[in-house]
Amino acid sequence: MKARRTLLNVLIAGAVITSLSMLPAVSHGQSSDSFDIVVTVCDSFGCGSSPDVTAPTIPTGLGAVPVSASQINLSWDPSSDPVLGGQITSGVAGYEIYRDGGVTPIATTSGTSYSDTGLTASTAYSYTVAAFDGAGNDSGPSGSVAASTLALASSAPNASLGGPTGILPAGTNQTTLSLATDIPATCKYGVVAGTDYDSLPVTFNVTGNVSHSTLVTGLSSGSTFTYYVRCESLSGTPMTSDYIISFSVAAPVSTGGGGGGGGGGGGGNPESPTIPTTVSFTGLAYPNAPISLLKDGLLAATQTAGADARFSIPISGMAGGTYTFSVIAKDTQGRKSVSYSFTQKITGAAGTTISGIFLPPTVSVDKTGVKLGEPLKISGEAVPNSLVTVSVDADRMSKNVTADQNGLWSFILDSSKLAYGDHDTEAYEKFGNSVTSLSSIVQFSVGDKTVMAAALGPGGLVGDLNADGKVDLVDFSIMAYWFKRPLTESAEKLVDLNHDDKVDIIDFSILAHNWSG
Repeated sequence: MKARRTLLNVLIAGAVITSLSMLPAVSHGQSSDSFDIVVTVCDSFGCGSSPDVTAPTIPTGLGAVPVSASQINLSWDPSSDPVLGGQITSGVAGYEIYRDGGVTPIATTSGTSYSDTGLTASTAYSYTVAAFDGAGNDSGPSGSVAASTLALASSAPNASLGGPTGILPAGTNQTTLSLATDIPATCKYGVVAGTDYDSLPVTFNVTGNVSHSTLVTGLSSGSTFTYYVRCESLSGTPMTSDYIISFSVAAPVSTGGGGGGGGGGGGGNPESPTIPTTVSFTGLAYPNAPISLLKDGLLAATQTAGADARFSIPISGMAGGTYTFSVIAKDTQGRKSVSYSFTQKITGAAGTTISGIFLPPTVSVDKTGVKLGEPLKISGEAVPNSLVTVSVDADRMSKNVTADQNGLWSFILDSSKLAYGDHDTEAYEKFGNSVTSLSSIVQFSVGDKTVMAAALGPGGLVGDLNADGKVDLVDFSIMAYWFKRPLTESAEKLVDLNHDDKVDIIDFSILAHNWSG
């Protein structure tokens, strides 16, 4: 009798048996119904002789940084899920954070950073982190690190940067009061001078840290409004003198009539009064960022933001009328913000303040192409201590991270969670009660090789090869010289923008994308 092999697909207890080999056993020339069976088991991670039983590597580089009397920020290096002896790997799925030697994690996260909040002032805490993979295998705990929360300030807060100031446009019926304090505090206000903190009637809507804001309504044109603010530190020490926020709302501009005795001309253009005025633009960008203000598409003024990311740009001698303004900032790495544009009518009053400008965070990636399974670093700058929400593929994945005291933020993305092909990332931030629009979109791809992102030129801009602060024909000429030529070590650092050891059309495309003329 000729032996034959039969293959069956069988589902047993959740496992798919894709190779079931049966050979008849023949004895003394007779056929038999007994079989030799070889089983290959496939689970949800694939087919193989061994499931994923290998734990991820232990996280390293754990650090703890106290940022306030109630918060400590943690960060660590990513773990990997190795393949050993042909076993299946399911990939690192996340991390568990443990505090003070506890056996139950205080939190679980897919990223490599975590902010532990709600802590007690002047108190020491210790932390460890463990990784786990998609099969439920846990690594051992990382080395322990300790940090102490900051002490509550015993002195009263100092207030600054109050707003709005000057004269708001006619017709304004509400605005936002805002100020900053040098230490975390709670702020209140009233309209009677000399009122002690406990007796002030209204608490700011957003308060409890170093930035405070609240909405006031019921404003009327042609009037001046004064608010008396006092703040109290979290340790209970209040200010003993008023911080005053005062501004006016302009009276309506008369459109004028013509005619009357003597014949006279018409009343003029109500959109363009001839009274010159000073307009101040205030808002938030990035710490120490250069700010450019454009009026109707032309550069009107420049200013540098403070270490707290706040800026105020005055323009003097403006005639009344309707203008389109744009604000653009550049962070410390030379990354430009998206343009914050708006149209505003200037009434010709003695002074006008336009507040509430809030630029989205800058965003970049460390690789334009990432090999599947390797980490991708997404980073940028924002307002210090703001909450940055990073999204991948239009919110298919998202992660909240906190910018540090210098406005720097980053997120390590596990590329094994993405499919082969092109992807993109963008971000927005929240500070106090204000939320930005979305940042610019940054693209990257997932595939079989890693391509590092273009490096900044010596002038701080991608493609600025001669360090003159712009990307133009001079930079194009420098790159053209090295087109398809062997690169020296210094030339490679300068003109090989995508780090692939040659100058080709991809490098020219990167330069063109950053063209400023």
